[in-house]
Amino acid sequence: MKLATSAKLKTATIAKIKSDYLAVKEVAINNIDKIDAKISGDILREYLQVWSKALNDKDILIELVADESAYGYDLWQINPFTGIFSPKERWEVLRNKEWSQK
Repeated sequence: MKLATSAKLKTATIAKIKSDYLAVKEVAINNIDKIDAKISGDILREYLQVWSKALNDKDILIELVADESAYGYDLWQINPFTGIFSPKERWEVLRNKEWSQK
């Protein structure tokens, strides 16, 4: 179930990046600052730096979100995209089977 949820959110995140890149970038930048203040550990900070750099290039950002490797999975665990969807949008993504098929 968790993997299916993650796949839906990744697919929806990619769609949101494509349709409203600047808004997603703004939210992500703010989240990175908040996350950085709360975490410890070099690997987590490294992941945040990867996200931070990727935010400057829409195509690279989409590639990172879409990455299904072990590294991509680990990176997704500390993604900065909380808040890019309204509660209603998030609910629609999670309950809609269509998102897992895109």
